[in-house]
Amino acid sequence: MNLSYVLSASHIFQFEFSSDKTYPDYWTLSGSTGYLNNYQETAGNTSLKPYTDYSAALTYILKSKYILQLSYDYIKDYFMQMIYLDSSRLKAVYNYQNWDYSQIFAFTSVIPFKKGERWDSQLMLCLSSLHHRASNYYDAPFDRKIWNIAGSWTNTLILSKRPNIKMEISATGTSKSIQGSYTIQPAAFIHAALRYTFAGDKAMIQIKGNDLFNGSNHLKTKVRNGNQILDMDIANYMRNFTVSFSYKFGGYKKKEVKDVDISRFKH
Repeated sequence: MNLSYVLSASHIFQFEFSSDKTYPDYWTLSGSTGYLNNYQETAGNTSLKPYTDYSAALTYILKSKYILQLSYDYIKDYFMQMIYLDSSRLKAVYNYQNWDYSQIFAFTSVIPFKKGERWDSQLMLCLSSLHHRASNYYDAPFDRKIWNIAGSWTNTLILSKRPNIKMEISATGTSKSIQGSYTIQPAAFIHAALRYTFAGDKAMIQIKGNDLFNGSNHLKTKVRNGNQILDMDIANYMRNFTVSFSYKFGGYKKKEVKDVDISRFKH
């Protein structure tokens, strides 16, 4: 359900409510066990139920560019793959179990701004309250809450109009967060690109760097839930540099498409 109210061209309000059901895949429901090594295995769950996500959002749009939004998500019987340290065996088991619910209340703002004709920027910030609860998760139930702030900042800088040279810099980051019994440490990433466009804007050379400071290599997760004590330090390297060239060939003409004949529906 979507409702919109236009108070004026500069003030628009939108309300949205939706529900969506997600079903587990076949292999998750198979009940089979897979052995990763002597200490780790995957286990299916034949009794896993689908979860339903009820979502509501109220959005305010100011001057067709500034966006403020309040949103709420309640996900009943939520499931995701987690790792459980078996209390009776020396095994770490990856599996899916239904939680009681996952609940997220968030405030999001999108703020674009320009500085003259050479700097175009957009800042997105999201402050959220997370609540994850599972009262029947083996012998390690959890009921956890946390406040999280995440954001992204994108910038386009026109270094020169003739020749046409632009630079793009973006940054994303998040504070400490949770996923079930997991505690995920803060992370941040920075990307940059330099573009030179020429030949009547048909040709472009781009130099791009992703994750310049290798922030993805610091993704750390901890579990401190009763007897469940686990540290995961993932060596994940996303940093890379690329040089690319592209050219747009002219002479393209859009094909004419005939309208659908609906005369038979007319009375």
